[in-house]
Amino acid sequence: MTLPEGLSAGTSGSVADGRELRALYDFTDAIYRARSVDEIYSAALDAITRTLGCDRASILLFDPAGVMTFVAWRGLSDRYRRMLAGHTPWRSDDIDPSPIFVADIRETDEPTWIKDEITAEGIVGLGFIPLTLEGRVMGKFMTYYRQRQDVEPHLTTLAVTIARQLGFSIGRARAEASREAALADLRLSEERFRLMSEQAPVMIWMSDPNGHCQHLNRMAREFWGVEEGAIGAFDWSSTIHPDDVEAVGTQMGQAVVARQPVVLRGRYANVEGDWRTLQTEARPRFGGDGTFLGMIGVNVDVTEQEDMARQRELMLGELNHRVKNTLAVVQAIAHQTFKGATPNPQVAAFAGRLGVLAKAHNMLSRVQWECTPLDQLTLEVLSGNPTARNRVFVRGPAVMLQPKQALAIALALHELQTNALKYGALSVEGGTVSVTWQNAEAKRLEIVWRESGGPDVQAPAHRGFGTMMIEQGLAADLDGTATIDFRPEGLVCRIDAFCGAAS
Repeated sequence: MTLPEGLSAGTSGSVADGRELRALYDFTDAIYRARSVDEIYSAALDAITRTLGCDRASILLFDPAGVMTFVAWRGLSDRYRRMLAGHTPWRSDDIDPSPIFVADIRETDEPTWIKDEITAEGIVGLGFIPLTLEGRVMGKFMTYYRQRQDVEPHLTTLAVTIARQLGFSIGRARAEASREAALADLRLSEERFRLMSEQAPVMIWMSDPNGHCQHLNRMAREFWGVEEGAIGAFDWSSTIHPDDVEAVGTQMGQAVVARQPVVLRGRYANVEGDWRTLQTEARPRFGGDGTFLGMIGVNVDVTEQEDMARQRELMLGELNHRVKNTLAVVQAIAHQTFKGATPNPQVAAFAGRLGVLAKAHNMLSRVQWECTPLDQLTLEVLSGNPTARNRVFVRGPAVMLQPKQALAIALALHELQTNALKYGALSVEGGTVSVTWQNAEAKRLEIVWRESGGPDVQAPAHRGFGTMMIEQGLAADLDGTATIDFRPEGLVCRIDAFCGAAS
């Protein structure tokens, strides 16, 4: 061991005292062999009392709150430790302070209560030796003397040597404790992940860069009939349907090149040899240096969902076919019934309404009777008449309508356009119509039909079918209100509806 500055191996004087050197050697050996921080504290207290001529000593460290707290001691009462805890000449951010030795506590300017507590403990002289880690104060050790103590320089050197060794050992012990805690957390996390993966109701897998399996959870092993010990030899690619091999391989390769996750579907043979459709969500894995490590992913068996979707498409196709036929039959009956008769406005109105229903039905058929965009529906209904095509202005945010809402609004727009062509803004040159909408609070939708530039408007003496359908039928279908205001400058229709579909 290299001796601290100021110490020599000579045979005379207290500096060269063999007892002190032996104590330092013993301390160094003890903290090297220590397996816990308590063993480090015990070895340090032995070295302090043997080399610095005191029979009492303590070690204090800053706690997470920044309070200096006793962690080890010799010969101190509970009251003393309780009353003097937190007392320190340094802060935790102080850099490399020097030791402080007090020959007689009664000669200091410390508060009276501190001097009284120290004196009551039978202490006269004290030593404050800082413990540092990377230059910053982490705590201190204390020496206590029953009589006045004028410390010699070589004892200061010994104290600093012990403090350096002790500070380094505490820092190493803390680092080791942190490492062990991190390892314990990692082991716990791994165990939790293993349990979660093993019991998950989906197939979880991981492959190496060459596509060989590294992990299959229970559900994946059961799907393919693979024993846990045989995962590395399992060739999952051999189970892909021949018609899907190219598509699956291409999409996986593109995901690796793009370093992006991928979602795909393919058919795979299970342990019974049945073809099952699996939806795969996979993500490429890369090391810190960018090396491709393989893929990790989840498979979900969607065979039943695909079968149901196909059945639903067949049913919707049959329904659409029957409804179109029914509408066509109704139109044919109407034309045949009034064939050769004097043109009847009511028949024309009926045919127009039937035509609008057919248009709305065609739109809904194209989206499998799911939600349909309000703007597309509006343009589809209003663009059929050449007069209105360039004189109706549509504006509003993206809004999706349920089928029932779409049919009701389509009929309302048709009635409003028919009225505008016969009596309103579209019946004269220069007249225009604006159709606007906006999302209101609580999933409400506000639609405004506004006419301008047409002839002066007069409220009708009685409500016709179109007006009643809008104000009563439309309001009921949309769970809202619809009002028509016959203003002199142009008709205004306001529709307030509940819009449950996503926008």
